Amino acid sequence: MLVRVVRRVSLGEVRRRVAELERKYGGGLDGLSDQFLGGQADRERFEDYVEWVGMVHALRAYGEGEDFDYYTEEELDLGRDEVSRLTPRRLELLDHLSRFRPRSINALASGMGRDVKNVYGDLKVLEGLGFVRLVREGRRVVPELLVQELTLLLG
Repeated sequence: MLVRVVRRVSLGEVRRRVAELERKYGGGLDGLSDQFLGGQADRERFEDYVEWVGMVHALRAYGEGEDFDYYTEEELDLGRDEVSRLTPRRLELLDHLSRFRPRSINALASGMGRDVKNVYGDLKVLEGLGFVRLVREGRRVVPELLVQELTLLLG
């Protein structure tokens, strides 16, 4: 089943992707934009260019003191096993995380009226799918939502 996901991309992931694009095109963003001016652009180069520009803008804003904020839209082809992991309870957990920013897994479980062990297990599954990240802050583990939008594509 195809799933369209709008997800937050980490600073480290953006830096790795920019470095990858620099290697691929032999330099900075200017070299790729020159290819457009020379009429050498194809669809892949255009998509790389658009992605690269967005990442550079996010990095510049971060360098000027703003919070790092970069999202990407992807289509994932989830297998039957992966789709079966998107249970109603896990989707409810994603929804709760989108509306509230719990300071710990205990606070999340308490706010949802669920057992901490079960919530933690569900978060680990969602982390494996790339939908959440579990961040250690001292003795606490804080769930962080990575997806902003999740759309199932039928047919």
